[in-house]
Formats: sequence, structure tokens, C-alpha cells
Amino acid sequence: MLLRTEKICKYFGGLKAVDEVDFVLKKGQLKSIIGPNGAGKTTLFNLIAGAYLPTKGKVFLKDKDISRLTLNRVSRLGVVKTYQINHIFPNLSVFENIRIAAQVRKTSYNFWRQAASYRELNELAEEIMTQVDLQEKRNWPASTLSHGERRYLEIGIALATKPEILLLDEPTAGMSCAETNQCAEMIKKLNTELGLSVVLVEHDMSVVMSISEEILVMNEGRTLTEGTPREVSDNEEVQRVYLG
Repeated sequence: MLLRTEKICKYFGGLKAVDEVDFVLKKGQLKSIIGPNGAGKTTLFNLIAGAYLPTKGKVFLKDKDISRLTLNRVSRLGVVKTYQINHIFPNLSVFENIRIAAQVRKTSYNFWRQAASYRELNELAEEIMTQVDLQEKRNWPASTLSHGERRYLEIGIALATKPEILLLDEPTAGMSCAETNQCAEMIKKLNTELGLSVVLVEHDMSVVMSISEEILVMNEGRTLTEGTPREVSDNEEVQRVYLG
């Protein structure tokens, strides 16, 4: 297993936001976490990312216990949550934003040192722009992008850090129907063509059902069920508490 949690818990006072959840992600898998509001999915997501320390339980990456590592340390190990690195520079171009993210990874944040001379970084930025459908906006300032395009850029910046696991929190929020479909296709391509492991929290059930290999359903801080999209959609308890 690439990543797993072992009876992970997060309590806020008397509130058991996450209570003894076992989550497993295989290498190359696209797995979604869903549940009604207050189910604990975002808290579990943040426990995996290192944004929260667990009250009890552990998080393992390739059998290494990362439960007590900071968000930045977890990111350095290749578990990257989009919002943690989406420091978009609004006055810089799409290309420059992605190249800077790649250079930070290589030069420990000394990103102004002759950036244009780094052929490898430039080539990586060009490749990523194609992967996130922003090649045509290469020289556009980030501030001029649409909401959906900014989300694509956030994903591009995450890819520039060479993640092994990409954590996506509501990537289609606020997008139009066309943008949502495009984003879903892009995420699936990153998973299937690059072999990138993805953990997705997403409110749009059509996206979840169309691109997920497996789905973990949470309710009231605990695992309700997990399985394939078909197994989850056919589950009567899931229909009762979430899908309606």
C-alpha cells in the first residue's frame, strides 16, 4: 500500500470529527472521499496531508509513520495538497508561476537565481502547461485567468513539485458545467497517463462516480462503506444518508 491510516481519530473537544477510520490508497489509484456535510471527510483529508495532528491513530506512507510530521514535511515526501502550494503570483505569467514552483523544489526557494537558464525547469513547465490545458494561456498573467483556469493553474503548480500523491480538495468548486467536465477529464488523465496517485474530496457526485476507482463514504466521522462507484451507488445505506 502506498498510503494508509490506521484507526485514525481527530477530536475537537467532545466532537469526534474523525473516529477510527482506516483509509488505504494503492499506488496509481484514484480514490475519492465523500459524505454529507459534517461527515469528517475534510478532516480526514487534512490528517493525511499533515495539516492536523491525529488525536489517536497513525498515518503511514510506504510503511513510514508520518503521523507527527508537519504539512511541509509531508509535502516534501511527495504528498501534496493543492491549496498548500497554490501561491499564485497574479502579475506573473502562467509559465512563470509553474516554473517558479518547479525551481523552489530544486533550489530551496532561491528562485530568482537565473531562472531562465534552467532548461530542465523550462521544459517541465511547458510539459505541465500542456497537461493542465493552459498552453494557449502560457504568457497570460495569472490575474487574467478565469476561475476554472486558476484552479487548473493550482494543479499545475502542484505537479511542478513532482508529487507522488496529489490531494485534491473540491477542485471543481465554482466551475461551470463545461469547466467541471474538462477538469474531471484532466484529473483522470493525470491518474491514468502519468500513473499519479490521487485522493479526491469532491461534492459533484457525477465527477466522483465517473473518474474514481474506489470511493470511501463517511458519515458522522466514521466509515460508512467503501467500494467501487457501482458498489457505492447501489448501497442502500449510502442512498439513505447521502445520495438521496
